[in-house]
Amino acid sequence: MIQAGRLLIFTLVAIVALAAPAAAYYFEGYYVPTVLVSPMRDDVLYTPAGMGVVTSKAGFRIHPVTGRGDFHNGVDLGAHLNDKVYNLIPGMVTRVGWRGNLGVAVEVFCPYPNVRVICGHMNAYSVQPGMWVERGRVIGYAGSTGRSTGVHVHYTVINQATNQYIDPMAFLMQVPKYMMALRSARIKQAVAKNMETFKKAPPKAFPDEDSDKPIKVESLPEHSSETTPPDARIPL
Repeated sequence: MIQAGRLLIFTLVAIVALAAPAAAYYFEGYYVPTVLVSPMRDDVLYTPAGMGVVTSKAGFRIHPVTGRGDFHNGVDLGAHLNDKVYNLIPGMVTRVGWRGNLGVAVEVFCPYPNVRVICGHMNAYSVQPGMWVERGRVIGYAGSTGRSTGVHVHYTVINQATNQYIDPMAFLMQVPKYMMALRSARIKQAVAKNMETFKKAPPKAFPDEDSDKPIKVESLPEHSSETTPPDARIPL
């Protein structure tokens, strides 16, 4: 009787242990409608996981789950559960939600430099398709959804023109240059717009600036012969 009870308990524990990974694998994440923006400097190198450490590079590798060789189309960045995941270049969110082996993922199209970036294996997301997101905007939170062995952020970069994968680390190294160029372009656009506004509506002249009347000049008072200054005290 005791042995049968122990066997039943062992069986239940085994079922729970086997069911837990499956539940994590198919967890479709949740939406966090909170707008958070981190003030990122344009000249500093960041990753979507902040200053996250690379745990697996892009390229051919032995997959940690299947044990077989495959092509890793992105880079894995170390993170803790629910760590913030950031957008690095201004762009528009094009896809959000479950994405097969990537689990819960967010895709952003960046018009400059014309790439699509994907952050996968997230636990939650905080954006929706069609939204414009600036640099530093939190787009989701790190997790282990999809085919994953632990909490991390998967980052993929795709060339929009050729639909080819770009080495994520090489791309991240160029992001500060892209941001500086984008900032410069915005400044040039603002200057051009201001010049157009100036030409259409020049500033108004000051009063009497265009008048033919002689300008009245007020002379300073002549030097006084008084040697003792007047009493400037205010009577109480």
